[in-house]
Order: sequence, then C-alpha cells, then structure tokens
Amino acid sequence: CDVTAPLCGPGGASAVFGPQKGATPEQVPVLDALLGRLADVAGKGAEALLPGAGAAGGLGWALLAFCGATTRPGIELVAELTGLDAHVRDADLVLTGEGSVDAQTLQGKTPAGVARAAAAHGVPVVVLAGRVADDADVLLDAGVTALVPITRGVVDLPTALREGAANLERATATALRLFLAGRAAGRG
Repeated sequence: CDVTAPLCGPGGASAVFGPQKGATPEQVPVLDALLGRLADVAGKGAEALLPGAGAAGGLGWALLAFCGATTRPGIELVAELTGLDAHVRDADLVLTGEGSVDAQTLQGKTPAGVARAAAAHGVPVVVLAGRVADDADVLLDAGVTALVPITRGVVDLPTALREGAANLERATATALRLFLAGRAAGRG
C-alpha cells in the first residue's frame, strides 16, 4: 500500500483522503463513523488500527481483515522491482509526480519514496503535480528540491484532467529548462 493511514480517526481514510476525493467537512465524520461501524460489525476492529488499513479508501482494511493480507509499503516493492536505487544513483535529476501533493504524501506515497532514494545519492528531485497543497512544503525538508504544479492558474477538475497530458508536458519542459539554466549558471 502507498500509505500508512489506519482505517479511522484523524489520520484515517475518511479524514485524510475524503477531502481529496470531494468529501465536505460535514461528510468526513459521517464517513469515518460508517467505516468504524463496518469494522465493528465485521468483528475486525483490530485490523482497522493497522498501518495501511486506510489505503485505497479502506481496501487495505478489507484485505487485512478478510484475506489474511499483510502490508508492505508500495514504494519499497516498486523500488525493488524497478531497481530504483541503481537508476537514481547516477542521475543528474529525478522527476516524479502525483495527482495531488500535500503533507500526507510523506506517509508512504511514491514521490516521498523516490525523493528518499534520490537524496541518498545527492540527486535533486522535482515533483510535478496536478495540485500542490499549501502544506506540501514539508516535502522540501524531506529530499524534494521543487514542487511544480502542472496547471496554469486555477482550473476546474474536468478541464485539468482533459488538459493533463499537455499540462504535464509543458510543466516538465519548464522544469528541465530551469534545471539546465541553473546548471549552466553553476559552471560559469
């Protein structure tokens, strides 16, 4: 799983991910109570407390509770399977991304794991995102060099999704131009 969130509570699925998916502040406690009730009725309340139980809106809990699953941070598995460390070791720059970057990205999401791997080798990391929340700056203290929103200005979600590929291409080109300009300035 990509997060360590439990199923319920202030750091649980509803509280952390609900607002990202459109839940209003009034809906979050209702959703949280419903998930807690589901865990209680199923007799699987202990599994609701485990790290990763809140992943994928509670799918982590269902897999832990009913399928005998265990959790493993997704970035560890992906890093192992792709040889991430070897790829970033000799890189000049690492680009990674996420749809919505915020403080909870540090709870096991891919950009945080990529940043850790790159930081171990002193490689700068740029995170490209559809949305960069105000609290995302904590990533700058966790190995991320820059946070780059891919949209130009404020746009609604349907527009952002429709124009996503073009926005990502433009933002990536801009990030690379800035990186090359900084490199050129550093040599002079």
